[in-house]
Amino acid sequence: MIVSASLRALGRRRGRTALALAGIAVSAALLLDMTMLASGLTRSFGELLGVSGYALRVTPKGILPFDSEAAIPGGDAVGERIRRIPGVRAVAPVLGAQFRVVRGDSAGPPLFTTGIDPRAQFLYRVVEGREPGPGEVVVSEPMARLDGIRVGATLRLAGGADVSLGRVRDTRDFRVSGVGDFLYDYADQRSLAIPISDVQRATGRPGEVSLFGVATAEGVDDEELARRIAAAVPEVSALSTRELLAETDRRLLYFRQLATILGSIALVVTALLVSTIVTIGVRERFGEIATLRAIGVSRARILLAVVAEGLVLAGAGCLAGLPLGLWMARRLDRILLSFPGIPAKMTFFAWEPERVALAMGLVIAVGALAGCIPGLAAVRSPLSQALREEAE
Repeated sequence: MIVSASLRALGRRRGRTALALAGIAVSAALLLDMTMLASGLTRSFGELLGVSGYALRVTPKGILPFDSEAAIPGGDAVGERIRRIPGVRAVAPVLGAQFRVVRGDSAGPPLFTTGIDPRAQFLYRVVEGREPGPGEVVVSEPMARLDGIRVGATLRLAGGADVSLGRVRDTRDFRVSGVGDFLYDYADQRSLAIPISDVQRATGRPGEVSLFGVATAEGVDDEELARRIAAAVPEVSALSTRELLAETDRRLLYFRQLATILGSIALVVTALLVSTIVTIGVRERFGEIATLRAIGVSRARILLAVVAEGLVLAGAGCLAGLPLGLWMARRLDRILLSFPGIPAKMTFFAWEPERVALAMGLVIAVGALAGCIPGLAAVRSPLSQALREEAE
């Protein structure tokens, strides 16, 4: 009865309660977004790595995939040595390069180009047409859409450029065999995929490979296979998905720190809002509380009624903050993914029920603790003083 009477007091102060709920909702939404941000990019990157089935990356010694222009010489021989290692199901060589589309006497900007083995590749899915053969190319969906390129069209591509003379060299006509959904491209990125032998020849890098994607056989542990590859081919580094994610976590430490700071601020704001509103309410009902104590109502029941106000405020704020946080996450995700270099298929905000429940539970717990502060002050004040203040 005392608890219900205390909660009805929130309804009598509708304007003040509504403002407090709005503030708590914003704080809860911010905490929710920071919780999702803390692990979202790493989790989505891990899911993206596993889409193609090529869980391992074999790179030049001590170098992450495409972290530099370093390459593995004698790629064919290295690839064959990797294929013979027990537990390897498939090996996909990749050579990174930059080609330019030549139209008339002018060449366009450099386009990220990957030399691939059409029989084993993990960088894109063909959505129209087919895999490229010798003298053919697969273009990315944004490039096909923005430049009006269709399957069967001919592109004149240059694999090199003389910067001092402002001329392109090693030009050759390629037929567009297909349009691909490139998994690791950023939004609206123009990309090309060409058979690796054509790229090696056009760029003057015979036998070179930037990295290998390695698919494990069923039942084989990725990390164990990475150790086997590193032992059998010591001139390369073999990285499992776990190692790639650990490196991603290290590089994204700034985002995690930012999420922690902003999430902490959200909790502090929630505590201040709840304690302020409950304190005002307690002061307004100070005489009522003193009267209840005078007629024998226990301090624990009075404290429970005050804490219930904080719980209800925080809980209602969480309910309002949940959809607000999801809406904010979608908006922020679109903004962040528009930055160059961020794969469009990744997300900065990942929905994880356990983390979300923990974040909302923290807000409610903070609300309860914040309600304890004015509640304890009300029940601990001397009864005679409380009655005298009310009489005055």
